[in-house]
Amino acid sequence: MVPLVGGQAVSLFGDYIAFFSLPYFVLALTAEPLDLGLTAAAETLPMLLFGLIAGVILDRWRNLKGALVMVDVARSAVFAGLAVAAAGDAGSRFLVFGVAFTVGTLSVFFDSGLQTLMPSVIDDDMLIDANSQLAVARMATLSIGPLVAGILIALSGGFAIAFAINAATFLLSAAFLTAVRPVRDRPSAAGEAFRDSLVDGLRFLMGDRRLRWATLGGTFTNLVFQPLEALLVLFVVTEVLDQSADAVGDLTTVGTSIGVFYAINAGIGALGAAVAPRMSTRLPLGTMYVLGLFFVGGGFLALAIIGSFIAVIPAGLTFAGMAWVNVSLTTMRQRLTPPELLGRVIAASRTLAWLGLPLGAAVGGLIAGQVGVVPVYVGGSLFVLAIATALLGTALVRDPVMADPSGDPGVPPVQARGAA
Repeated sequence: MVPLVGGQAVSLFGDYIAFFSLPYFVLALTAEPLDLGLTAAAETLPMLLFGLIAGVILDRWRNLKGALVMVDVARSAVFAGLAVAAAGDAGSRFLVFGVAFTVGTLSVFFDSGLQTLMPSVIDDDMLIDANSQLAVARMATLSIGPLVAGILIALSGGFAIAFAINAATFLLSAAFLTAVRPVRDRPSAAGEAFRDSLVDGLRFLMGDRRLRWATLGGTFTNLVFQPLEALLVLFVVTEVLDQSADAVGDLTTVGTSIGVFYAINAGIGALGAAVAPRMSTRLPLGTMYVLGLFFVGGGFLALAIIGSFIAVIPAGLTFAGMAWVNVSLTTMRQRLTPPELLGRVIAASRTLAWLGLPLGAAVGGLIAGQVGVVPVYVGGSLFVLAIATALLGTALVRDPVMADPSGDPGVPPVQARGAA
């Protein structure tokens, strides 16, 4: 488990340097909210185009670990190219859109593939710990990455060094993956027809009421949450720091201030992720999922209302809530799905959950350009709270799934796994 979590922690550190520097780069180029939304849309669109296909391919790949290593190397090459372009003042919004789409496509295979690989390299009773450690790593690197990126950009006066570091972290992630060793064999679906393989994954996903509601909850949440995440850098500049969008050209003062906001925000999120394993021993995973959504909606709503630097605290609750949502949903999929279907079910669930991302990002950026970012944050947060309330009456909460396989009340693991 250590090489897998350690490698992803390194990779996530680079991801969150890019999470900050890529939209910041776009703002420095154009200062247009719509371009922020289009960048996020370009990065998430590949999941809709290739997600289901990726699931079938993942379940047929015998050497899944080797394939993930190659994907990491490819992502490194893309960011290295962007670093060269930024160093030569050759950056443009269209180059950023292309990079976002390419990296998003590669990440479709890597992210679903990593979740598919985990049950074959980690014992069942350790999955919740591994997923929680990954969530902690995600939040911890989110607290460090943007701050480091802001300081690097401020000191160097440009974005090339930030993109180059992200490229290097993908290579380190690939090196860590090579040290991962299996604890059980992965079954293969290679003998099935491609169409039948794809349908089997969708059928199992939609046939389990808990996975179905969790996935659909993610679909509607992402529709409104994605523009809030994509516009966060603009919200911090205009509402928290009380600067105009054009102020992003001042890389020294504004960049460092944004990095500090992100660091505190994600640090609170990391604390929330760190308690997820302990909470999973007391709460069913579906209940954790719904509570996470309440944190997401309530945190960003408070951010919009307060509109000052102190709002970093409720904003941090949003990221803690997202950690709970991601940990609980990932573990439920791994717990309830037969091993031979895991790649397809994970990819199908992620594809359906991401349906709203490209549209939400583009439309949210367009609306923010017309009416400002505060109405977008208020409306989106209220919508997330409504989704969480609606899910309270579904099988996601009524039919509990525990993180520990021995703790499922009334639903033996074998029966749940064999429901296909």
